[in-house]
Amino acid sequence: MDEPGRFERSMRESTPGTTPLRSRARSAGPRSRRVLLLTSGLGYGHRRASDAIKQALAELSPASVTSDLDFWSLMNPGVAGSIQQMYLQVVQRHSALYDRVYALDEHTWRRIVENDMEPPPEVLEMTEVILASRNASEDIRKMLGPYPSDLVLFPTACAALPRRAQRRHIAHALARAAVLKAVWMRLRKRMLQQIRRIDPDVIVATQMVPAALVSSLRVERELTQPTIGVLTDFGVHDFWVQPGTDLFCVPDVSMAGPPFAPDERARLDVTGVPLMPGFEDPPSAPEARTMLGLDPVRPVVLVLGGGLGIGVDVVALRLLASFADLQIVVMTGRNRHAAHALAGAEAASGGRLRLRDWSDSMSIYFAAASLVVGKPGGLTVAEALASGRPLLATRSLRGQEGFNVRFLEQHGVGRLLDDAQLVEQITAWLHDPQQLEDVQARAQRLGRRDGARAVARQALELADRYRGLALTETVS
Repeated sequence: MDEPGRFERSMRESTPGTTPLRSRARSAGPRSRRVLLLTSGLGYGHRRASDAIKQALAELSPASVTSDLDFWSLMNPGVAGSIQQMYLQVVQRHSALYDRVYALDEHTWRRIVENDMEPPPEVLEMTEVILASRNASEDIRKMLGPYPSDLVLFPTACAALPRRAQRRHIAHALARAAVLKAVWMRLRKRMLQQIRRIDPDVIVATQMVPAALVSSLRVERELTQPTIGVLTDFGVHDFWVQPGTDLFCVPDVSMAGPPFAPDERARLDVTGVPLMPGFEDPPSAPEARTMLGLDPVRPVVLVLGGGLGIGVDVVALRLLASFADLQIVVMTGRNRHAAHALAGAEAASGGRLRLRDWSDSMSIYFAAASLVVGKPGGLTVAEALASGRPLLATRSLRGQEGFNVRFLEQHGVGRLLDDAQLVEQITAWLHDPQQLEDVQARAQRLGRRDGARAVARQALELADRYRGLALTETVS
């Protein structure tokens, strides 16, 4: 944790314009802890990790009260929806460009927001892609909901984005940066309002943008509550490394290096990714297959595409045509097109192809699988490893998923390949069961199954420290 005394000093200090600590202190008798979980609904894994922490908190401290706050709820729904759609279009259709923008470090973004530099070529190119893809301002003018002023600010931001003919004019770049700074400051203010309304004892963030917002509020002394950043990918974007975060919970020991400086590594705890309780003690493969109505002996491939079901139809049809004795279970998520495209194949497959939209019992599906084919999101990788299953990825949005692919390949428990290579790899494993068992054993050794419980314990400990300091301040 922190060096001796720093955490306690930050709790005691107050800032003009903020609520004094003693006025927020609790009564001295037994009481429930208040835990605020910050997440982002755009990434399904962030939400599921938050849900896992909530369940672990309920088990470890039934009297505690948990609250959820989605980062996107800080915006007008129409604006949030439009931004999310643009993001999904960019990462799916321009993944190489997204990867270049994602690779920009935290210092670059900070300088852009502070009007200290012209945005680099990657950001200018991204804005041109966005402007060419849709007329966002026309869509959101029709939207209603909280924060109506966003309906003015967001079209203004779109208008401030530099066109190709303007990209060399620094005035236009700085105008856009000024709008970005205004957006950031609005979100900080709204985050502060929501946190003060909930009045938690500890704040836990499973996505880096809300974590950074809270960190900036801590640095400015507008908040005193301790904060935990929970990373759900197998690599660290340096935007996570914020000075106002008390503890970082990371998936693997290999992440205890750069961009964390040596003196920051005391703030790290290798907990694993928070997973739902079923992953702690899953059934055996034959038991899981029987529970799902599958043949307990024949091999099973679980096909995933994240919450959006990206690419699952293409993969499923390729596997169905290539393997006569393979059972294929496909999670289509919110991909209605894929579900419709596969419906006929499922009916004609004689039970070899099974479609599901999603399930709260994913641990059973992973346990039933011989291997997993899917988009390499952090949560999917963690669930596969916790289940002792290799993960083969045929689609990757790059960015944070690049961390996860490298982790799989470095440890020999999966890789990124094209459709033809996928068939070759599965064929090799089915023809050599011992090779597949060896890969499963490596995955099992890498997997962590109690991440949610570990994060929950840390949250409760920090909540008790905060409450204790508040009570001490009250009676002193």
